[in-house]
Amino acid sequence: MTQPTFNKEELLADYRLANVSRQLSLLGRREALGGRANFGIFGDGKEVPQLVLAKFFKDGDWRSGYYRDQTFMLAAGLFTPEEFFAQLYGDTDTTVNPGTAGRIMNNHFATRSLDEKGNWKDLTKQKNSSADISPTAGQMPRLLGLALASKLFRNNPKLNPFRQFSINGNEVAFGMIGDASTSEGHFWETINAAGVMQVPMALAVWDDGYGISVPQKYQTTKQSISEVLKGFERDEQNQGILIYRVHGWDYQALYETFKKGIAVCRKEQVPVLFHVTELTQPQGHSTSGSHERYKSEERLAWEKEFDCIRKMRDWMIAGKYATVEELDKIEEEAIQRARDARKKAWAHYQAPIKEERKKLIETVKTTHCPCKKQDKIDRIVEELSLVGEPIRKDGDYFSNPNAEDVFQAVYDMMHEYNPNKYPRLY
Repeated sequence: MTQPTFNKEELLADYRLANVSRQLSLLGRREALGGRANFGIFGDGKEVPQLVLAKFFKDGDWRSGYYRDQTFMLAAGLFTPEEFFAQLYGDTDTTVNPGTAGRIMNNHFATRSLDEKGNWKDLTKQKNSSADISPTAGQMPRLLGLALASKLFRNNPKLNPFRQFSINGNEVAFGMIGDASTSEGHFWETINAAGVMQVPMALAVWDDGYGISVPQKYQTTKQSISEVLKGFERDEQNQGILIYRVHGWDYQALYETFKKGIAVCRKEQVPVLFHVTELTQPQGHSTSGSHERYKSEERLAWEKEFDCIRKMRDWMIAGKYATVEELDKIEEEAIQRARDARKKAWAHYQAPIKEERKKLIETVKTTHCPCKKQDKIDRIVEELSLVGEPIRKDGDYFSNPNAEDVFQAVYDMMHEYNPNKYPRLY
């Protein structure tokens, strides 16, 4: 195979993106643990293979993935650092959180297929992502359907008039799944159907050796999904699935493997599976736990050494694609980029909350309640006014049964202030 020639500026841009994504994950965890967000789940440890895979994701293609794919979405231009934090905070403003509008948990992605008037967009002129769902492997049946759609558009002349949906069936359905979720029935049914139907489905299995706290040896036969799937593999006599194996920290091998596999998938309309191994998960599964509790010291040390960003850095320096100083500068800039995004997203999220608080305080101070609860109301409002960074939870005391009459009194005041927004509760 001819060795690819890499452009230095493109590599530096990729390294910048990988580091920005990592910093988003690190800051995201802090935001959740610090109380600004309820929960966080991130894509750290999967940055390099995802940004490389995104290079072969074209207009008209579709994605059906899961909650580790933030770097893929960033690299595809379908997600921004500001949107990352808007998702995390649950901002419902579609101008800053267009994919989900705060309706599902963070790192779930979607693109809009309809314009603001409810008409179909030209989906062949944009990269597309189906709306993610949380159940593991739930994305697999949809992935199969998207791949089948391409085959139908290629082979059914009656679909030719619908040119806003397909370029003669040239689209590939990109799927992503964690290694542990390959134990789910939806995965196996989809793999079998894809092999039978021969559809343009490109599935990446991100393998970091664990399913939350469960090591691979307890969940996957032979501790390798690609080994288990050999019976599905295409050979000279039988159709099936093309299976590729590649280390997730090897930028060059990833590029060569994805380029070859996606090209065959797109041209021949056959399913391919990329088993991407030796990945890491630096912060553990999510903000609900710590991986230091179940990983050995040896495993944690290995994960630091084989972190895909660190390995990419070493490869770029060894190949003279970049200097230490250039990469150090990029890493510093990535930290600032993530911080700026967090600051901007948090300010946007807080703006309407602060405005509502302001109106509440103004209304209470200019309205007297004859309900003999004025002292309690004044105390609550005073406490609320002292909160430096108010969030929706700061109004939780109104739902306390012991404060029901106080809440009713305050709500009556708000009704007098704005009857349309605050209708009578009785």
